Amino acid sequence: MKINTLIIDDAPYWQKIVAKFVDMNPLLHLIGTCDSAMQAYELIAEQKIDLLICDIEMPDLSGLNFVKSLQAPPLVIFVTAHRDYALDCYEVSPVDFLLKPLEYDRFLKAIEKVRLRMDTAIELASVEPYFFVRENLNYIQIRYRDVLYMKAQENFVQIVTKNEVYLPILTISSLAEKLKHDVFLRVHRSYLVHRDAIARIGKNDIQLVNGEQIPIGDLYRNKINQKHIQMHTISRNN
Repeated sequence: MKINTLIIDDAPYWQKIVAKFVDMNPLLHLIGTCDSAMQAYELIAEQKIDLLICDIEMPDLSGLNFVKSLQAPPLVIFVTAHRDYALDCYEVSPVDFLLKPLEYDRFLKAIEKVRLRMDTAIELASVEPYFFVRENLNYIQIRYRDVLYMKAQENFVQIVTKNEVYLPILTISSLAEKLKHDVFLRVHRSYLVHRDAIARIGKNDIQLVNGEQIPIGDLYRNKINQKHIQMHTISRNN
């Protein structure tokens, strides 16, 4: 699979140089070249872009600020004639930072970094989500799908899975912040529930697939409706 690549540079000369480098590399597929960040924004909205090769100094909006504005930016290689920008650019974790005038061998090294990062992302995406909690001197690995719910208990969180119950020392808020993939739903200040464990949602409580009932907090009722019910409702009976 080729890497869909977009070039952003307001200088036609450098557009041509970078485009030539992209065409010479069998891993890359050139989607287009843009004179400005706003032109690039339109293309990113319309097509799947894997890699931005982006100048920094551009009119209206710099390449750095453009990447910062994207919620889920592609991988980025910054190119610039100014070495002083390097430190600022690493705020957005670029794959690489290339100085003009560009050399093809250095460009190849940057593309190899892109390939390795994409391979790592694919490998991680294929791994079933899990997290670790510490109990005594041990780190316990828990798969997301095994968790039914989590309940705050003073300085502990009770993590109830299909087969075990764990009591690590941490707060439920810190746990909620670290969990990814939007799998767990905060339904009460003391409860996090796995979405797949929900069997029924009532006005004041949630019944899980194992029959347990979890209270719904007033502050969380609207979020449950918006994030879990309304987005997935097919029919409604009054």
